[in-house]
Amino acid sequence: MAETIESLKKEIESLKLIIKGYEKVLQLNERELANADEIIKMYESIMAYSSEELKNAQETVKATDIVATISREELMAALARIKELEEANRKLREEALKLNLK
Repeated sequence: MAETIESLKKEIESLKLIIKGYEKVLQLNERELANADEIIKMYESIMAYSSEELKNAQETVKATDIVATISREELMAALARIKELEEANRKLREEALKLNLK
């Protein structure tokens, strides 16, 4: 009987050690889970920031295209006006030559 009590005490101690080991494993798993959750939150934050940056970059490209189009239109209008003025100057020179010849 003393032998069975002694073996039961040893078994209880062994089980206590196993339980402590499982508790430590559980604690480590909980910390790992908390770290993984924090990492996920950081990645989500990075993705949101990246998405916003991409949106801003697209808006910048659109704005640049609009400015380029407006600038092109203004340039074309200016070139057309220059041609008109050059033609007017040519006509004025011709008339001045006619007047000088007479």
